[in-house]
Amino acid sequence: MTIVAVYPFALLYDGLVAEYFRTWPLPLRTLVFPIALAPLLTYAVMPFVSRVLRRWLYPGS
Repeated sequence: MTIVAVYPFALLYDGLVAEYFRTWPLPLRTLVFPIALAPLLTYAVMPFVSRVLRRWLYPGS
């Protein structure tokens, strides 16, 4: 489930946003990714994906 949720956003980040940070030093570029995506994934994406996959995650419930 995590891969299903994270991969599209990581791909979008790398394709659309990361190019603006190419001139930054590697540690700062690497820091931007979790700061930007962790809250989004935690509070918006993962709850949505959990609801969509609820029958698979909790069979028999």
